[in-house]
Amino acid sequence: MSILVHNISGSPMGWRVLLGFAFKGVDYEVNYLNGSEREHKQPRYLAINPHGKVPAVEYNGEIFLESLSILGLLDNWFPERPLFGSSPDSMKRIWRTTTRHSDYLLNATNAVVFPVFNGSEGEPKLDPADPNQIARASKLLKTELAVLEQLLQNGAFLCGEEPSAADAVAFPDVARVMRAWETKPASMKLFGIENFHEMFPLLSAWQGRISVLEGVASTRPPHWK
Repeated sequence: MSILVHNISGSPMGWRVLLGFAFKGVDYEVNYLNGSEREHKQPRYLAINPHGKVPAVEYNGEIFLESLSILGLLDNWFPERPLFGSSPDSMKRIWRTTTRHSDYLLNATNAVVFPVFNGSEGEPKLDPADPNQIARASKLLKTELAVLEQLLQNGAFLCGEEPSAADAVAFPDVARVMRAWETKPASMKLFGIENFHEMFPLLSAWQGRISVLEGVASTRPPHWK
């Protein structure tokens, strides 16, 4: 039975699900919606997801929504290479890490990369009514990245020696930070990210390890290529 993932290029939530399939070695197809033309808000897609959000997965005649829910279902559909661990202890650790970074890391990343990507080099698009925006966003992001760096002292991946749902959730946000740093270094310097590799060496190495895993390259946002 074929699997169809509806996604928008660069969506961290959709990217999580693609990584989940890649980690498991499961084949899938992607329907990339044009976010700039708001295809995800058009009637054709709203019939699939009334909330107009991605991802949505069509599998076995049913539609499944929400990235964490889909990642959890993958272990039910395809038990090999479990994303949420094979023991009660590993499951607890992975769920704890996954749910924390699903929200806190995502919000911290958005607080930096949105103004950076939406502005020009050296001039991020800021709220003129918020003079503390850069300082607050910088602190928030560095705090979350430092938590990931600490986790990687204990293994090759966030929750051990095999990639898990926690890695699928965190990787897109770290990749977006690195993309912003690579493409708009002057703007990222304003947010205190001057040399990502030196500031977060374990995260940098982790990002490299995941990038070369089979199937991961094809999950990258098409507009980045």
